[in-house]
Amino acid sequence: MKKLRTIEFYNRCRRVTIPEENVRDLFHRLDAFGKFPIGNGELSVAFVSEKKIKAIHSQFLGDRSPTDVITFPGDTDLDFAGEIIVYPLYAFAQSKRYGTTFPDEVKLYLVHGYLHLHGLGDKTEKETEQMRRCEALCMNYLKNFALQVSLKEE
Repeated sequence: MKKLRTIEFYNRCRRVTIPEENVRDLFHRLDAFGKFPIGNGELSVAFVSEKKIKAIHSQFLGDRSPTDVITFPGDTDLDFAGEIIVYPLYAFAQSKRYGTTFPDEVKLYLVHGYLHLHGLGDKTEKETEQMRRCEALCMNYLKNFALQVSLKEE
């Protein structure tokens, strides 16, 4: 039996509740899907606040606006697959805009980050089209997987 990847999860967004094991299970399922392999090693996943996502977006991408997900590739020589940073309250707003559920929108962001670590981009129209096709494939694969994320009242 193949050893499961180590996934470190940090929830720094006080309004969001999600079990760590649920996040790990999602990524273990994506690994098992096998269509979009990412590097070996530990995967770091963090949910952050608007202030933090803006700071990261500004520091690393020169854009001070909030964004949905930012990824940093890892280094397999260091046994590190990469890092996915998600702003879940952005997902909440977008779920209302697009008529999706909050859990499905967060799941999409996690899939999107995973696909970035696989090497897919979204800077050009062609890259974005490929990303959307791959997201749809992964989301279909995960259609029976319930992400147990919820939002606390303010």
